[in-house]
This record gives sequence, C-alpha cells and structure tokens, in this order.
Amino acid sequence: MEDDFKEKSILIVEDEVIIAENLVLRLNSLGYETLPYVGTGAKTLELLKNTTPDLILMDINIKGDIDGIELTKEITGNYSIPVVYLTSLSDELTISRAKKTGAYGFISKTTNLNNLYTTIEMAIHRNRMEIEVKEKEELLSVTLKSICDAVIGAELDGTIISWNRGASDIFGYELYEVIGKNLSILTPSSFPYEMPENLDKIVQGMVLDHYDTVRINKSGELLNISIKISPIKNIAGKIKGVSIIANDISEKKKLEKEILEISEKESRRIGQDLHDNLGQHLTGLMFQLKVLENSLRKKNLISEAQTAHDIAMETKNAVNLTRNLAKNLIKVNISGQGLSTAIAELISFYSEIYNVKFDYEVNEELDTAIKDAIIINQLYHITQEALTNAIKHSNATIIEVDLNADDLEIYLKISDNGSGVCSKKEASNKGLGLDILKYRTNVINGNISIISNNNKGTAVICRVPIIQ
Repeated sequence: MEDDFKEKSILIVEDEVIIAENLVLRLNSLGYETLPYVGTGAKTLELLKNTTPDLILMDINIKGDIDGIELTKEITGNYSIPVVYLTSLSDELTISRAKKTGAYGFISKTTNLNNLYTTIEMAIHRNRMEIEVKEKEELLSVTLKSICDAVIGAELDGTIISWNRGASDIFGYELYEVIGKNLSILTPSSFPYEMPENLDKIVQGMVLDHYDTVRINKSGELLNISIKISPIKNIAGKIKGVSIIANDISEKKKLEKEILEISEKESRRIGQDLHDNLGQHLTGLMFQLKVLENSLRKKNLISEAQTAHDIAMETKNAVNLTRNLAKNLIKVNISGQGLSTAIAELISFYSEIYNVKFDYEVNEELDTAIKDAIIINQLYHITQEALTNAIKHSNATIIEVDLNADDLEIYLKISDNGSGVCSKKEASNKGLGLDILKYRTNVINGNISIISNNNKGTAVICRVPIIQ
C-alpha cells in the first residue's frame, strides 16, 4: 500500500512532560512524526477537530474531567483512529474497563523500542484493514438497498437474518417485521415442502439456479416469483446459511399465458382451415377420381382405371390424415368436459392412429379437485406433447398414463417402453418438444422431471401445486 511508505503521525496524550518528551524522542528515532503532545481530554478533542493522526498513544491516568479510558470511548465512537494505551497501571479493574473501549492494545511506558514499533505498526495496519472492511460493507449495503430484486439471507432452518429494500418492495414487509421470522411466512399453504426440501439440497452442496414458483406477500396476494438459492459459508467452508435472490415475474407469466393462448387460437384456426378447406378439396378430388375410375372401366381401359383407383386411395389416406391433423389442432372445451375425460379421448385417438397400447389410471375425484382452466389446458397439452415424443421419437409401443391429485398437488406421469433419451445433446436434436414441456409447466408454476435411460424408456413426471 502506498500509505505504508508515508511517514506516520502519532499523537501522544500524556500529562507528564518528561515521559511525553522521552516518547517523542523514541518515536522520532523509529521514523514517526509526532504531533504536539497534549495532557487533557479537552485539549485532545479540540486538536482532533482539525488533525487526524495515524495513531494515538493514550495515557490512562490523565488529568482533567475524564481519564484516558473515557476519552478513548469518545474517540473510537466518533473517529476511525486507532488508540493504544500507554500506562504503568495493570490492575484488573482498569484493564477490564479499558477492554470495552475498542482500543488496539497496551504498552508500558518503559517498553523497549522493538515492542513499541511492533505494537504501533500492528495497530495501524489492523485499523486500516477494519476501515477497508467497513467501507466494503457500506458499499455492499448501499448496493443491496438499490437492487430491485429481493435479496434475503436466512439460516439453514429458514430463519430470516437479512432483508433488503427490494424484498420490502416485492413482499410488502419491512425489515423489522421479518427479522427472526421463518421463510414460511412467504410460502403459500400449497407449497409446504418446497423450501425445506430446497434448504436440504443446499446443505448437500447444491446451488439452486433460478426456478419459477409462487410466493405470498403481506396482503395475502399470490406472486409469481423466480428464485435462486445459494449457500453462505463461513471461513472454514462450512455452510451456515443461504442467500436467496427473488424477483417478481408476474408480468412475464402473464405474457407467457397470452403467448400460449395466441398459439392455441392459431392452432384452432389452422385446424379449421385444414378441415374446411384442404379436407373438403381433397374429398372432392377423391370423388372425381372415383368417377374417372368408373368411366375408364366402362371404356375397358383397365390399366388406366387401376391407376385412377390407386390415386383415389392415396387421396382417401390424405383426407384421413388431414382430418386427424385437424382434430388434433381443433381442441374441444377441455375445461368443460373435465381433464380426465379429455385425456381419455386423447389416448383413444393416439391408440387408434398409432396402434400403441395404453394403460390409463385416473383418480375419479380429479375433475372436482382441478378447477383452474389454465391448469387443465396446460396439463392436457403436456400430456399430448409427452405422448407425441414417446411415439415419434422413442418408438414406444406401450405407454402408461397416471393422473391423480390430492389436497396439495396434481400428479401426472407418462412413462413408456421406448428407446429413451441418452444425453442432453440427443434430446436437443429432437426438436422443441422437451423445452415446450418445461415451458408449459412453468406457466402453471409446476415442476417437471424427465427421467430417461438408453433403451429403457422415458418417464415424464409433472407436479403442479393446487393453490387455494
């Protein structure tokens, strides 16, 4: 540091002139600059209004209204100047009082030059380090206050220990209202296990990158939140708490839902066009080919008639394919008929088209438990996408669909006997299917897991909280 090469100034507070003069000589011989020494607390405080020494050597037993211990309390409370006691007193009561003042040590008035130099240098260095740490802490504090995201510190049991301005803005609680409280005050009743499970993961050494969830503010309003949880470690590297960064993504969620609604509206439009336009044209073409076939047969042009027949059959297949595509794009009122019925019809459709064996298990009370139209529609589409992936990409011949719900969550599992997905690279080569599954799950604040092994099939497990 550049300051290490600057001549350091020392202020001596000593009421005995001979001792003070002797100290000046000794300090000067060590290369220190000495300010005019003073003998009372009043003069010391007056001098410090215009002068900032690098260190103060403080006699405990000085004259005046206050002694050196009381004077040190005044200095350490108002200035960032290290104080070292200069004394010949060593009784237990005096030392006990002196310890509470924040002084940087004691030296005897008769100490040798080496001890004097070492004590002064260590005190000045320690003081500078403490000032640097304090400045960094103040900078961090200002930074945290200015961050719009919520930054929350908590112990491993969930007890809140820090709370920034962003957290107050998002959740509505002031610092004094949450310090010492548990993180559960921000968790809806539908998410009882999420935070305890995540804290356990942190203890195991994991970092939970941003994931979407739901939290509740002071007013009881549910918020869509993105959260990142990281461990806080002590000097020994042991995890002692967690840092939580959260931001309100309610507007993002709203936009995502609007995008999906537009997408589904466009799918219905395309499906309707396929059915009403292309389907009708192909049907008309098929009938014309039948007429042509009959005409050719009457003229005994058997080869040409057979060609017309073959083309008519291919056109018929194209009509069926067009109708199936249209049916797949034109959705019925899923929320009106119930999710279990809609998925049963979807399974029947896939079974007929692709000749796949299905095992479908559903909780009879599920349709009563799920009332949110958005959740119903997204779970339907998640099922549809998972079935498509299993059949087209994994060549599955047997698919099991399990759909259940309890008081807390909806559980959907689609498992197959297909080839599976070996790696992330392979999964990425299979189109947007897996990404769409995750996207749709995020929209309804759910969690999706895709478990796959090469040639051992794939299981897609989706859990969605039922928010009361």
